[in-house]
Amino acid sequence: MLEAHGASRILASFHDIVPHWVFTGMYFTDDFLAENPDIVRKFLVGLVKSFDFVTNHEMEARKHLPKYTKVPEDMCMICALRELQPAEPLSRLEDQHRLMVRYGFMKEMQDISTMIDYSYLPEGSH
Repeated sequence: MLEAHGASRILASFHDIVPHWVFTGMYFTDDFLAENPDIVRKFLVGLVKSFDFVTNHEMEARKHLPKYTKVPEDMCMICALRELQPAEPLSRLEDQHRLMVRYGFMKEMQDISTMIDYSYLPEGSH
């Protein structure tokens, strides 16, 4: 991407600087989980299958990116892809949480363990 803007080489990627940074997650309300546990499980089975596809068929997966991201195909074929996994260790999330507090993105530490529930993930994926 930088080359498209005139940079001749990348010195480091975001993942070199902050490995395994968690950018997003899946969130469901307690009510939705109680009313739709099968839908949640099916959704997560599909998500895990998609992670597996990207991991094991990277170049084929990259060809789908332009359709969904509107990023030119040549860029999609060289951009960095994050290592995909359906569950992040709580220790990694807590480390990230501490950094967010340290740099003022959050006011104080909270107990995030009550917000993490991997029990809806397919067996063996976490």
